[in-house]
Amino acid sequence: MAYRFLPALVLSLLTTNVTGAQAPVVASPTLEARLRSINDLLDKFDYLTGLIGQEAFAEQVRDIVKTLSVDGKGLEGIDPNQPLGAYAYLENDVESSPFVVMIPIADRDQFLAALKERLDITAEKADDGTYKVPVPEIDQVHLRFLHGYLYVSQNAASLNPKTLIVPKDFFARDDGAVGSLIFHIDRVPNDLKKFALGQLELAAAEARKEELGTGSPAEKHVKNLVLDLFFTASKSVVDDGKELAAKLFVDPKTDTISAELSFAAKPGTATAQYIAALGGRMSLPVGLVAAAGDPVAFGNVKVAIPDYLKKDYDVALNEFFKQILDEIPADQQELMKQLIAVVRPTLLGGELDAAVGLSGPNDRGQYRLIGALAVKEGEKLEKFIKDMVKQYRPLIENVVTVKFDVETLGQFTLHRFDIKEIDEKFEKIFGTKSLWLATSNDCIALSIEPEGKMLRDALKAPAAKAPIAQVEVALSKLVQSVDSELKPEEVQKLIRQTFGDGPVGEKDRLTLGISGGEKLTAKFQVKGRGIQVFAGLELLKK
Repeated sequence: MAYRFLPALVLSLLTTNVTGAQAPVVASPTLEARLRSINDLLDKFDYLTGLIGQEAFAEQVRDIVKTLSVDGKGLEGIDPNQPLGAYAYLENDVESSPFVVMIPIADRDQFLAALKERLDITAEKADDGTYKVPVPEIDQVHLRFLHGYLYVSQNAASLNPKTLIVPKDFFARDDGAVGSLIFHIDRVPNDLKKFALGQLELAAAEARKEELGTGSPAEKHVKNLVLDLFFTASKSVVDDGKELAAKLFVDPKTDTISAELSFAAKPGTATAQYIAALGGRMSLPVGLVAAAGDPVAFGNVKVAIPDYLKKDYDVALNEFFKQILDEIPADQQELMKQLIAVVRPTLLGGELDAAVGLSGPNDRGQYRLIGALAVKEGEKLEKFIKDMVKQYRPLIENVVTVKFDVETLGQFTLHRFDIKEIDEKFEKIFGTKSLWLATSNDCIALSIEPEGKMLRDALKAPAAKAPIAQVEVALSKLVQSVDSELKPEEVQKLIRQTFGDGPVGEKDRLTLGISGGEKLTAKFQVKGRGIQVFAGLELLKK
């Protein structure tokens, strides 16, 4: 029957692949897992299913839970109002590391009866107050009822009342997450860390032997760089790491769903200082693109080769340039040498600092695109473009009309390119055949728009704070730009039904980003009504 899933779920929590254990030898656990109460999870589930029009399914789940519930005795003896948890102490002998699961109990007898009735499992009480429960494949698990919770482990010694963590202390770190998993790297035994690093070093050596045996010199250098970066980053995590955490948040009040993965280093370490520096960096490309206005989509990346890899990176880049020149026809080599001379300073800098944004739609349903890239010796790039146009003008004049030095705005010089023959879809989306290019010694920027006004305005903007990487999308505007199966008035009606007649603002945003600062964080966040728009779109199609 459908209701049998719940005892099975409980049993799955009991049957971890960790074997017999000793009492913990450290005060705080290495691994902590927390999950909100069953009732709270059901509320979140109601909210999520409501966004995608599956309220009936949520009601069915509620009915099952109601069937399994008894007044005063909880849900098959489990207290649906208290959170669930688990913790482990990682020891040198990993397989014998203590592991404890915490299940809130409303009625012990009801829970034991449910084990017998639903799963035909009888708990046998021991002299020390624990219960022994037979479990297929792993022999047995042990239970202890204490502090209003059921503690579960595969060894009775791990259930010593003096060493068990009190629930109110364990769940005191409530940050609102639906579920969280926290790994305390600084609580891992040093011998185990040394072993892990040794295994990583062996794996890296084996990978070098395998990967570096084939390929061109440039490819070998790149592979070597990647392996160096991976091993050094792994060593930094093991040596300097404090905490690695994964969390999921669902907040109906703010209509927000988010997931977060974070890494924190021990204070004062080189890794902590490096992560902190990542949080305060500025970017002119980000400032220019952000100044273009409320975007349909925005993205940026700001990454750099670490200092300890700069020398190897330079060698790999020079090998790459050499390989290109060796492989192209002789009559194209002079042109390629000129191009390499232009891009070499930027590439040798070892940093990628770029941003792009899509804005719109206007009242005619058309969009504008702007992008920017930090460069070195950009004036050489501008000269190269002008020389190429002058040299090959007879070949390109039937394809594109070029107007250089249209205007000077601060450090930037503005140029215009009018493409004579272009795809109809391109012109329909952007309402123009014009591309605008702004060049300076430190940055280049490009826009697709009729008269260049957006780019002109953006060039006045200062540098802005930049995360390592970020993508942001306005889902309601994206619907209008990517879906051609529906009539515009149908889409607009759906948006009004979802957001009301006022401005949408930040109510439909999806964001994915990686940032530094106090810790290194990768975060995904989406507004519920943004999801609701796409769910409504599918209903309209049907």
